[in-house]
Amino acid sequence: MVKEKNVILGGCGGIAAYKACDVIRTLKKEKFNVTCIMTEEATKFIAAHTLQYLSGNKTYIDIFDLPQEMDPAHISLAKKADIIIVIPATAHMIAKLSSGLSDCLLSCTILATEAEVLICPAMHESMYKKDVVQENIKKLKRRGFKFAGPRKGTLLSGKKGLGHLEKSDVIIKKIKDILK
Repeated sequence: MVKEKNVILGGCGGIAAYKACDVIRTLKKEKFNVTCIMTEEATKFIAAHTLQYLSGNKTYIDIFDLPQEMDPAHISLAKKADIIIVIPATAHMIAKLSSGLSDCLLSCTILATEAEVLICPAMHESMYKKDVVQENIKKLKRRGFKFAGPRKGTLLSGKKGLGHLEKSDVIIKKIKDILK
């Protein structure tokens, strides 16, 4: 019997947050166990209940919630993960991770994990192309973080540009490839 893979899906505060729902649904259909962590900003774009219902597991937000286990939430989630995916990954989260900052449950969990981390950026093209964002991405890649996207698409401004979240099927394939 093949062990069920544990996916921690971290959501950040960007308009593409709703697209995590499709990824969760597909992962669940393919027998992955999905647990979600949301940044406080992500809750402004999508309800935690939505991710909890789709994943079938508790959705975590606050680093100060008391865990049911003896390990703090970020440690128990970090140990549980076979892979952590960040969808959408904002410029803010990419900067925090590249600097080793851990001021929220998601960044603490990523810092504490030994699992692979897949970053799925989504932001306006003007932000994505900034030198500092590109430097942060290069730094994370050198540290072994994996990336899916972004791609060209229609942005929130209505313009076409680079910064659109990668397609769900491409993200799912990348997850499977990483877990092989």
